[in-house]
Amino acid sequence: MATCLFHAPAMAQDSASAADDQSAQASHGGIEEIVVTAQRREQNLQDVPVAVTAVTASTIEGNRIQNVNDLSSIAPNLSVREGAGGSKLPQYSLRGIYTYGSAIGADKGVSLYIDGVYIQSVVGSILDFADIERIEVLRGPQGTLFGRNATGGAISVTTRKPTGVLGFRQDATIGNFNQLRTKTRVDLPRIGPFAITASYMHSERDGDTRNLGAGTQVDFGPATNGAKGVYTAPRRLGDENNEGVFVAVDADFDPDLKVSYKFDYAQSDYTAGATGLSYLAGPSALQYGGTPPSLAGYSFYNASPNPMTPISLTRPDAVNNAYSLGGMTKSQGHNLTLEWSATDNLTLKNIAAYRTSETTNTLTQLDGLGGLQLPATSGGFPFVFVLNNSSNDDRTFTNEFQLNYSTDRVNVTAGLLYFDYHQVAGGAPNLYNVLSGSPVIGQNTSSFPTPFVLPRNTGYVPSEVDVTSKAAYAQGEFHLTDALSVVGGIRFTQDKKSGRETVPGSVAMPSNGASVPIRYKDDRVTYLIGVNYKPTDDILAYAKYSTGYISGGQLATITFEPETASSLEAGVKADLFDRMLRTNVALFHVDYKNIQVATLGSLTGIPSAANFGQAIIPFADSRAYGFEFESTLVPMDGLTLTANVGYTDFDWKKDTIFAGLLNGAGAPGVKEFFRPKWTGSTSAQYKFYDVVGGGDLVFRADLNYKSKTRLSNDITPGSGPTAQADPAYVKGVTGQEQFILNGRIALTQVPIGPLKGEVAVWGRNLLDDDSIVQATGLGFAVAVIYERQRTYGLDFSIQF
Repeated sequence: MATCLFHAPAMAQDSASAADDQSAQASHGGIEEIVVTAQRREQNLQDVPVAVTAVTASTIEGNRIQNVNDLSSIAPNLSVREGAGGSKLPQYSLRGIYTYGSAIGADKGVSLYIDGVYIQSVVGSILDFADIERIEVLRGPQGTLFGRNATGGAISVTTRKPTGVLGFRQDATIGNFNQLRTKTRVDLPRIGPFAITASYMHSERDGDTRNLGAGTQVDFGPATNGAKGVYTAPRRLGDENNEGVFVAVDADFDPDLKVSYKFDYAQSDYTAGATGLSYLAGPSALQYGGTPPSLAGYSFYNASPNPMTPISLTRPDAVNNAYSLGGMTKSQGHNLTLEWSATDNLTLKNIAAYRTSETTNTLTQLDGLGGLQLPATSGGFPFVFVLNNSSNDDRTFTNEFQLNYSTDRVNVTAGLLYFDYHQVAGGAPNLYNVLSGSPVIGQNTSSFPTPFVLPRNTGYVPSEVDVTSKAAYAQGEFHLTDALSVVGGIRFTQDKKSGRETVPGSVAMPSNGASVPIRYKDDRVTYLIGVNYKPTDDILAYAKYSTGYISGGQLATITFEPETASSLEAGVKADLFDRMLRTNVALFHVDYKNIQVATLGSLTGIPSAANFGQAIIPFADSRAYGFEFESTLVPMDGLTLTANVGYTDFDWKKDTIFAGLLNGAGAPGVKEFFRPKWTGSTSAQYKFYDVVGGGDLVFRADLNYKSKTRLSNDITPGSGPTAQADPAYVKGVTGQEQFILNGRIALTQVPIGPLKGEVAVWGRNLLDDDSIVQATGLGFAVAVIYERQRTYGLDFSIQF
C-alpha cells in the first residue's frame, strides 16, 4: 500500500485519455506521437499490435490521477476498487478477470509493473505516487513478454528521468476535508556523467464519514507485552497521511552505455474507510459464528442502546465502526538498469531490482456492525461479529536480462528472468487474525467503562512463503513485405513455492502454533502468434492468439492449479484526416480455465481445510468476449475531445463449478461479480492561449461511466439460495450504474519574473455519486463501502 511511484513501460493501444493532453499541445500538427515500450522496445503507440491505454504526465495532472484507484474507467474495461473493510489493497477487473491476490502466496491476474519490474505484493500498490511520467494499461494476456500473472492484462508505470538541467518545481493543493498535498521536485545540472532528480511528496486529508463508534477503546498492551497500548476509535473514517520520496540518477559513462538508478520510498498512516450496511437479515439468519438464535436479527440490532450503522443503499453521513483503529503501510524500492548499445542493431539491457513492503492493520470492523450490545439479561456486553487485524512483511529481488535486435526485416526481443519473493503474513504478532461471533468482556460501555483488553494468541506463529520463478522468452516480428508482418513468441517459466501456513485459531480454539506445509512446483509454456498488416503509415490492422496464466499454489491444504487464459484478439489503429482523428478498436474472445476464487475453508467441502479462514479453489471455467473503442479528436487548435468504451460479456461454464462448494453453500458465485459489462469515459479540453499575462487558460471535464454490476461473490455462510432469493439481499450486493464527473480549470504558464506559475480549481465526483462500490456478503448481513464524497480544491505551482 505504500508504493510511491506509478510508472512503467508503456503498453500498446493508446486511449482517448492517453493522447488528449499531448493532442492539445499539438497546436497545428494534429495528434502527437506517443512512444511506448509495450513490446519491451520503444515504438510509436500506433505501430504496436497490442490493446493499450497510455496516460501521459499532462493527462495525469489534468485528471488528478494520484493513486491506482483513480485509474478506474480511464481505460476501457478496467475497474479498480479498494478491498473489504476499507483496506488499501486494490482489486482489479479487466476483460472478465477479477483479481485480488491478498492471501499468502497467492497471485493476481492484473500485474503491476514499476519501471519494468513486476510488483508481486498488493501491499504498496495503492498509495499516492510521487513523480509519474507515464502510465500504461495493457489489456489481454501478456504471457510471452510479461510472463505469469497477467491473464487480464498489466498496469505499467514509468517514473520520471533526470533532465540534466537545473530546475525546480513546487506544487501545493488545498481542498475540502482538510486536504493538503505538497510536492517538491529538484533537477540538478549535469555533473560529469551524472544527472540527478529528486522529489518529495506529502499528502493528508480527513475522512469523509463520521464514526458513531468514536471513542471506543481497545487495549493491546497485555497481548503485545506492552509493545502497543490503548487505541481509540477515530472521530472520522478514511483519514490519510502519506509521505513519498523519489530519487533518480542517470550516468552516461559512454555514448553506448547508459546506467540508471531509481529509489522510491513511501509510507501511509490511515484509518480504514467507512464500512456500512446495505442489508440485514431477519432473526433466523443472524447466526454467524454460532450466535444463539435468541440474540439474532433485527430485534438484537435495534435493541442496542448504542447508535447503529443505518442500513442504506446510498452513502450515509455516519456509520458505527467502533473497532476500526487504523493502520500503516510502508514500502521502498531500488532499481538499477544498465543498457548497452552493442551495435546499431543490437541492444542489451539488465534490470536488477530489490523491494520491501510492510503493513500493519491494527483492527478493522469488517462487518459494519459496530455498537452491538447484548441485552442486560445476558450481561449487557458489546458483541462483535467480524473484526480483522493483519500484518504483512515481504521482500522481492528480480533480475531480468533483455536483448533487442532490429533490422529493416526483423525485430527480436528475448530475455531471461529470475524472481525471488519472501512473505511473512497473518495476524499482527500475538494477536488473532479474526475475532468473530463473541461478546466483548470489559469494554468501555456505559456499564463497563474500562477498555476492551484484546485477547492474546498464545500460539502465534506467522505464515511464511518463499516464491521463486525463472523464465526464458523470445518474440520475433518478421516483415514479409513493407505492409505485412508475422509475429511469434514463446516463454518457458518454472515456478516454485514453499513455506508454512499457520492454522489461524480462535479465542475458543487456540491454534497453539499448528501449521501445515506449503509445497508447489510447476513448469508452464505460454506463447503468441499473430499477423500485422499496415496498408499505410497511419493504419495498422492486427490479429493474434495469445496465452497466459496465473501461478498455482497451495493454501489451506488445497493444491490449486494455474488459472489459464487463451485469447483471440483483432484490432485496428488509425490516424485519420491528417492526424486530426485517432481511432483504435479491439475485439476479443477469451477462454479462462480454473479461475481461482478465495472462499472460507469451511465452505470447500474439504475436511482438512475447514479450520482455515481463507482457501483458494479452482472455482470454474469461463469465457469472456467483447470490444474496446478509443478515440481522440482535435477538430481545431486548442480543442481536444476523447472517448473510450469497453464491453465485456462474461459467463461461468456452470457445469465446471467446484462441486464441493456447491454442496456446501447452495449455488454461490454463479453470478458475475465485480465485472461490469460496460465501462466508458469521455473528456473535453479547451485551451485559450495568451489570455492573462501571457498565460494559457485551460478548461477540462471528464465523465467516467460504469454499468450496474454485482459486487459480492456470495461465497459466504448463509449466502446460498435463501439469501439470493431475498430481493433486499440482491439489492444490497449490487452496485448501481455510476457516472463520475470530474473537472478542472487552470491558468497555466503564467510568467512570474524568472518563474512560471499555475493556479487551478478542481473537483472530483462533482455529481456526488453516493452508491455502493464494494460489498461483502456475510449471509445475515451485507457490509459495504460507498463512493467517496465530492471533493474540490485549489492547485498551485511554480517552476523554473
